Amino acid sequence: MEKIRSIWSRIRSTSENTFYKVRQVLAGHKKQAIALAVAVLTVIAGILWFFLRTYHDYSVVDTYSRNSDTSAEYYFREDGFICYSKDGISFSDNSGEVLWNQVFDMSSPKLSVCGDYMAIGDVGANTVYIFNGSGTVGRLDLENPLQDLRVAGQGVVAAVLSDGASNQIDLYNTDGEELVNIRATISQSGYPLALAVSDDATKMAVSYIKMTGTIGGRIVFYDFSDPDESGEKGSFEYDQLFPKLEFMDKKTLLACGEDGFMTFNVGGAIKEGAQVSVEEEMRSIFVTDNRVGVIVRNSNVTEETPEKYILNVYTLGGRQKLSLPFDFEYKYVEADGSDIILYNDDACRVYNYRGHLKFEYTFEQTIESVLPAKGRNTYMLINSQEVQKIRLK
Repeated sequence: MEKIRSIWSRIRSTSENTFYKVRQVLAGHKKQAIALAVAVLTVIAGILWFFLRTYHDYSVVDTYSRNSDTSAEYYFREDGFICYSKDGISFSDNSGEVLWNQVFDMSSPKLSVCGDYMAIGDVGANTVYIFNGSGTVGRLDLENPLQDLRVAGQGVVAAVLSDGASNQIDLYNTDGEELVNIRATISQSGYPLALAVSDDATKMAVSYIKMTGTIGGRIVFYDFSDPDESGEKGSFEYDQLFPKLEFMDKKTLLACGEDGFMTFNVGGAIKEGAQVSVEEEMRSIFVTDNRVGVIVRNSNVTEETPEKYILNVYTLGGRQKLSLPFDFEYKYVEADGSDIILYNDDACRVYNYRGHLKFEYTFEQTIESVLPAKGRNTYMLINSQEVQKIRLK
């Protein structure tokens, strides 16, 4: 016991000594210490202001004139942007110079993009064009009307075709050669609702609407990696429909349904993964590389949370990362790895994934789209006359 008291006495004596010396140093350099403290606080305040400020204005970096067809749609990628409509498709670099274009006549064009490749087909008709950044690489003339399509990373196209009482799902290469043909009768398999193809075109998943008994959903998985054993590898049935399927990587499929979302492990034997059920009314759902966002109506409005909507963000593993009540009457949502963009015809809000309101603005003109763009605080703003690249200020 005496030994412990001795050790404690030495520790206390050393501490008092050290504290006294520090006080002496600070007393001798009082002005320098104050200046240092002020500098540190200023830097911290600057950092907090930079990351937590809300922007209320922007500057226009570039402007691109739109063609006369105001129904044209846009898809932006790092090296430029695609503009397509019923009359044709074009690809322009980031300076707005048109690198190539293709004229056609489509009643209902549908675009699919994967990596450098893009495919556009006329839903209800029989033509599909395949492109990459250099221009046209193939054209498909289908034997039956197109319902849906997806393109893979090397230009392989998966197409759902309508054939009366049955449907067929075909895979084609850029030369128009049919690689795979799958036939499914509506009475047995159901009606195809959504389609997903892996980047390397070795795996495919199809969401069907079951037409027998109680209407529900069926997800069927296909594997083409081994030519000798290619075909259906598993299926799952549910009481809800799944209108959106996405391969997140080679081993993970995301299925977004009416009541939430779930993942499947497709690396070997097909297995169910994470499941997130949503009890509230779902209004929107969006997907980025590693997150799933779900916007629901707030079913428990109180004085503390009077907002009409709640934005929830989850990891692919089903872990909730954000729950943000808000009261903005949005019509559309866009998202990338940094931002969540909500907008309507004349106003916009941008949130980050910590729930901070990054940008809020009401425009003088009617807007059609606000999309993420390459560069910090940079976005593409589309109205009826032009496309603007803007930067927050």
